[in-house]
Amino acid sequence: MIDRRNYPCNGVVAHESLRGFLEGVPFVEGDLHSVVAPVAHLLSGPGGALDRQLLYGDGFCVLQEVGGYAFGFATPSGFVGYVAVDDLGAAVQPTHRVVTMGAHVYANRSIKTVPVVTLPFGATVIATNQADGFLRVANGYMPTPQIAPVTTLEMDPVATALRFLGVPYLWGGDSNFGIDCSGLIHAALRAVGRDCPRDSDQQEAFFAYAEGDLQRGDLVFWKGHVGIMADADTIVHANGHHMATTVECLVDVKARILAMQGKEFTSIRRP
Repeated sequence: MIDRRNYPCNGVVAHESLRGFLEGVPFVEGDLHSVVAPVAHLLSGPGGALDRQLLYGDGFCVLQEVGGYAFGFATPSGFVGYVAVDDLGAAVQPTHRVVTMGAHVYANRSIKTVPVVTLPFGATVIATNQADGFLRVANGYMPTPQIAPVTTLEMDPVATALRFLGVPYLWGGDSNFGIDCSGLIHAALRAVGRDCPRDSDQQEAFFAYAEGDLQRGDLVFWKGHVGIMADADTIVHANGHHMATTVECLVDVKARILAMQGKEFTSIRRP
């Protein structure tokens, strides 16, 4: 069965990687762009449902433009969908990453000026000309404590996940403006430099089974849901029950999901 999330073809155009596997459509290499909105919605179709989000500085390979939307795939993840053309700009190679839970870009080297834009945790920028506690970015200045070189990684995915406590739940969300269960795992592991698919079913298939007792950093899966263990008894997860990222006892979460949805957890994986 074809998984449209990783299948760069919309029936009208296809990426060159599919040449030899299908016929009847033109094949293109596509044009690489970068996201220029704080958060860009990656949709199932033009004006369609929200599948996931891309952050400022993320790459997106455009295969076709249709009615104000660009069809293509995120790089390097390969997640396929449609992004508003206005949310894309010229391709760049970011140098720095936002390391605080949101960071303002100011018009001048002063935190007393009106911010131009606010970028989420994990957004990436080109930053140069450090002076007076600021770095120059494309559309203004950012305080140096809020960004770090892209090679500087977080040390602990659980600690990163815990920074999202209280962030509102958003189906398909990938930032501290709004996040879902698998988006939280994706953000936490991405921040420490680990490869991680975006959706919970993909994550469950990607990571190896955990051996032995539950431990910090283990991923616990249900059909359609995932959380990360803070310790052997406590789970961090973005969830629709509280409509936020919360920390709870695993036994309570298991009981609630079983009672409300009739679902047992399916596996425990260890990144």
